[in-house]
Amino acid sequence: MADVAIAEKSATTKLPRTPPQILGPFYPFMHTPIETCDLTGGGKAQGTVLYLSGRVLADNGQPVAGAKVEIWQANAAGRYAHPNDDNLAAPLDEKFNGFAVTTTDGQGRYAFKTVRPAAYPAAPGRWRPAHIHFSVTAKYEQLVTQMYFKGGEWNDTDSWLNSASRKDLLITDPTPAIGKEPNAQEVTFDIVLTRG
Repeated sequence: MADVAIAEKSATTKLPRTPPQILGPFYPFMHTPIETCDLTGGGKAQGTVLYLSGRVLADNGQPVAGAKVEIWQANAAGRYAHPNDDNLAAPLDEKFNGFAVTTTDGQGRYAFKTVRPAAYPAAPGRWRPAHIHFSVTAKYEQLVTQMYFKGGEWNDTDSWLNSASRKDLLITDPTPAIGKEPNAQEVTFDIVLTRG
């Protein structure tokens, strides 16, 4: 359950920290991330539209305002717009911008409009499940992690997901986005840092 229930807590109760994950080989260092928070090119990208939002919190439950949240991901066919991605069987989508950045508001909230990524081959006989990369940079710390999808075909065999101390905190379950594009989905992914 990746969305963190925020309730009144005693001073000694801590939220579980979001597990770190690898940066991965496809961090788009050669691009400047877009700051519109819409990776779909105004809805022109292929795939299922996904409204992704959440909060960045300290482990005491306090919102972390002003944190930089970067996301990057494969497109709906399972391909990164990155020169090292040799998954040539999957097409690029020129309308999809797979890299974006935003800053959390005073309540620690962030939001993106993207598409659901697809799984992709990582090596002969090994696949990575569909996921979205996150890098969160706050005043006191940086966290790199990944968000996965419930029921992902390759979740149970993925070494990176299964290396997480609490992989349940990384798995989300999108629901229909009511009042949005046909078949659009929405998901909440809260990220917990130690101090923020």
